[in-house]
Amino acid sequence: QLAEEIGDLYYDALADLLEKMAQKMTRDAAADLGRGRPRLASELQACSKHLSEAAQHIGEAWKICEPFARKPKVMP
Repeated sequence: QLAEEIGDLYYDALADLLEKMAQKMTRDAAADLGRGRPRLASELQACSKHLSEAAQHIGEAWKICEPFARKPKVMP
């Protein structure tokens, strides 16, 4: 259900979320490398790279559909 709800985000918001997740994985990788866990750190860094690439692709998808999207009005 969480995946469905995340998937329903506007693509610009999804790109931002994916990039923040990539940054988190980078921080976790650095922490695990510091704890002497190089294999785990390597996998987390690879995850970060793929999340960042996914963010770039969904950002491009947003550029394509943004002119046609109707974002809800934000209440003050």
